[in-house]
Amino acid sequence: MATIKVGFLISYDYEFIKISLPRVYSEVEEIYFAVDVNGLTWSGEPIVIADEFWDWVNEFDIEKKIRIYRDHFYVDGLTPMECDTRERNLLGKQMGEADWYVQIDSDEYFDDFPAFAQKLREFKPSGPVTIGCKIITLFKHVAKGYLFVAGSREVLDFATNNPIYDIARNNTSGNEQIEWEDLVLHQSWARTPEEIYLKLHNWSHKDDFNVESFFKLWNAIDEHNFHVVQNFHPLAPGIWPSLKYVEGGLDGLLNFEVEEPEVSVKRKPLLSRLWKEIKGR
Repeated sequence: MATIKVGFLISYDYEFIKISLPRVYSEVEEIYFAVDVNGLTWSGEPIVIADEFWDWVNEFDIEKKIRIYRDHFYVDGLTPMECDTRERNLLGKQMGEADWYVQIDSDEYFDDFPAFAQKLREFKPSGPVTIGCKIITLFKHVAKGYLFVAGSREVLDFATNNPIYDIARNNTSGNEQIEWEDLVLHQSWARTPEEIYLKLHNWSHKDDFNVESFFKLWNAIDEHNFHVVQNFHPLAPGIWPSLKYVEGGLDGLLNFEVEEPEVSVKRKPLLSRLWKEIKGR
């Protein structure tokens, strides 16, 4: 049977792992957490990961699958994007031999990872491949629900049999690019204002646009005015044509239950409905 290993980058948004990890835990052979040894972001800013988080990890990891990989992931003189790409390559090497290498960010939640893993195990590519999945991007948490990006065809790369990355976790040179229909909910921008400000000033794209201006835009959008916002992605405006509103909490969107240390994942029909709305069907 094909071996699947998963890697997570642990940084300022480490708490989201508590949602993302349970969705993949039972389906893979090993899980790697990449953590900067000095507690720095790709911008060189210090972060503190609470001891209680590591207590949670130890309690959750009943099958002892999780490996903690600490290294120098911030390098003075490299851009945040270069640090991002470098860390993902180092993580790929650290994961050792595998048939499939999957990298998932802390705030990315697979709709049906068991189905995705089964497809990986059945897939027999003839050469190096990178597999992308469709993304539902949450843009903002409002009083009674979420604003999500509509009209988007956004795809992010997740799995490869050749873990050599040239732009973040993308391989744009040597791997065949394959797109699957699997859905991933990206919490991305649906965070508190303080968390968004921290993200904007520390993620790999922080030097690619005016983060202060975009923060002001994000902060001004709510459930009353979201319909006037169009083509607003900070790097490629057309990627995000518009916003829509869905009522309910994150647990309703994902429809999952976690009873530590046991993990129970149910089907999640709401994501499929959201995807139809995103495509304008």
